[in-house]
Amino acid sequence: MAAQWKSMLGGAAVAALLIIPAAAGDGGGGWIMGPWRSFSVASVKVDSVVGRLRVEVKPQTQIGVQVSGTKDRVGHVTVYQSGNQVVVEGENREAVWDWHTWFDFSAHNQSAKDIDVHIVLPKGTALHVEEMVGDATIGDTEGDVHFEAVDSNTTIGHVHEAHLTMAGSGKIAVTQIDGDLHLDIAGSGRVKTGSARAVHADIAGSGSADLGIIRELHLDIAGSGDFSAQRVNGPVNVDIMGAGSVNIREGVADPLHLDIAGAGNFVFGGEAVDPHISALGSGSVKLRSYRGKLSSDGMADVKVGAEGFAPAPPAPPAPPAPPRSPKHSDDDD
Repeated sequence: MAAQWKSMLGGAAVAALLIIPAAAGDGGGGWIMGPWRSFSVASVKVDSVVGRLRVEVKPQTQIGVQVSGTKDRVGHVTVYQSGNQVVVEGENREAVWDWHTWFDFSAHNQSAKDIDVHIVLPKGTALHVEEMVGDATIGDTEGDVHFEAVDSNTTIGHVHEAHLTMAGSGKIAVTQIDGDLHLDIAGSGRVKTGSARAVHADIAGSGSADLGIIRELHLDIAGSGDFSAQRVNGPVNVDIMGAGSVNIREGVADPLHLDIAGAGNFVFGGEAVDPHISALGSGSVKLRSYRGKLSSDGMADVKVGAEGFAPAPPAPPAPPAPPRSPKHSDDDD
């Protein structure tokens, strides 16, 4: 994870703690339902919204946007078209992410309960959500999704490619990713997804990621973060600095490259190909099996064997024999 991202996301987490307590109550002005607006564009961008986001997928050609909430908040959320994209922009966009204003509570008199952004779009539409504070529900867009949030509990359905960034606390759950997953966690956030293709992940802090079946893995952990996956079938490159842990239940890591600095641990219940392991500190490595050449240097405590792993799944049964051809009366002649 780039140093710039770590700095910004760490600051964002602090900002979120200031934003939400600063606005006890409904924010004033009474609740109003905004009008629906339609756009003939290819993508949607939601930028710097402190509120709730709902994204539905329907068989239609246009994109619909409705902003509802307390009267004084709705008036400060802007919806406009920029090229081939519709943009929903929250109030005090610069103030939320400018550290100079974090202790100016008048700039953050907002509550995530005071704004509701409702978007209806056709399947395949690209969605970009940036610098959001609050919860979101996103349906089966089957398009590319970029989601960046602080202090959010979010569910996302079936998407093509996913770029997920979580700062602070909260949880993101994704049903299925057809393409690659790019993941950044800074803080104690949790991310859970179904299957994905290539995974590029950075975890800084005590966050965790729990994934399904993946094709390849490129992972950096700094701190005490956790990463787990059901299965991998491809290259695995892992770098752990601190007390992070990685657990991949089965599959083939071809090849496996692992670096540990600190007390991290790596457990792989599949087969590693030409594993290269380097460790400094009290870290530990456990592999069910490997083939090729095992290269280990530094202070690595490497154990190989089936002990401690669940039994391998049984081989599928052989297909039934084809039925015999019926016997004809001419066969006896």
